[in-house]
Amino acid sequence: MSAIVMEARKLKRRHFWLMAALLGGLAVAWSAGLLSARANGVEQMRLLSLGLADSLNMTTMLLPFIAALLASRLATVDSEERMGQWLTALGQAERSRFFGKLLLGSFTVAVGQLAMLGLAALAGPGMGLRTDSADRELIWSIAVVMIAACVAAMAVQLMLAICVPKQAVGLGVGAVAALLCSALPFMHLGAVDWLFPWGIVGAAAPLSQASQQAGTVILVDHPWLNALWAVLAASTWTALAWFIINYRENHR
Repeated sequence: MSAIVMEARKLKRRHFWLMAALLGGLAVAWSAGLLSARANGVEQMRLLSLGLADSLNMTTMLLPFIAALLASRLATVDSEERMGQWLTALGQAERSRFFGKLLLGSFTVAVGQLAMLGLAALAGPGMGLRTDSADRELIWSIAVVMIAACVAAMAVQLMLAICVPKQAVGLGVGAVAALLCSALPFMHLGAVDWLFPWGIVGAAAPLSQASQQAGTVILVDHPWLNALWAVLAASTWTALAWFIINYRENHR
């Protein structure tokens, strides 16, 4: 907890929260536009489940780059005025700072992504989207997948931002990941998304991508099993990122 408080204090007057608010606000505004278009579209497409799927697809497309931007800002705080060296001299290990940044960054990114999901879930029925008995289970399983994806993406982007001096590398990786991982499900290669931390949303989506394109709704056989796999994948990527940070600290 002290590491999180320390990281939050370091972000004062660093424009991090403003950047996070702008990125989250743009994502929610874009999601609201898609929701409105669906509510005013053809009758067969006015389904809440498809509105929820839209928010999931938005996360697949936007999460990698948003995580890259915020991770870069979190990492560069320590390089300004040699703050990282000063904290290390005071006894705070880099791996401790990594976990503080990871928890803070994951929470910040997840709030924005869950806001899109909440908008669809709360405003969709009032806008005329038809609901179904399976929607509640769908909402919660999507939320778990989103949170797991945020943790995985932030862990890897933080590792890149900390270990690679040029921040453009991490930002470039995030941009390429956003394009690649959002395209794979539409190419019927959604399973390949499991190979990437940024692709967990697409890989673990509880809705069939083929059914979305056809304007129907087909849940995968075990949506909560997909959510569990998403949590396990996020844990694996987080452990790998921590191992690299720890190795770097021990072999300086």
